[in-house]
Amino acid sequence: MRAHCSWCRAEGTPAYLGEREPLENESDTYGVCARHMVQVLTAPRPRPAVSVQLLIVVALKDRSLYDYLSRGLAAVDGVHVLLERRQSERRGAARPVARERRQGERRQPRGVVQSMGCTFVRFSSVSNAAV
Repeated sequence: MRAHCSWCRAEGTPAYLGEREPLENESDTYGVCARHMVQVLTAPRPRPAVSVQLLIVVALKDRSLYDYLSRGLAAVDGVHVLLERRQSERRGAARPVARERRQGERRQPRGVVQSMGCTFVRFSSVSNAAV
């Protein structure tokens, strides 16, 4: 297989990385070159919002609401606006089992979508959670 760096190819620079196994296969495969790997590993990572007290999840189809809330609540401490990324449920249809070992539903329920088109998730403060 002929290996190419997908990032270099997107930039329009030479992307050939060499041959990879299986050598008898003449198709192309993609990876990341050393230069781009260093960029990924040394890039500053955004700090997680550990002090989030209210998470507002906006439906993917309502981008204008997301933009509006993001701008309006950007300076408010403890509030984070997030655009939902899920397309659908990952679970398939329920299948019968011989003996159910679980005592109850383990999944966290999805938040209730409010009439304004977003879901509000409230987190308890760190000091209350430790008590």
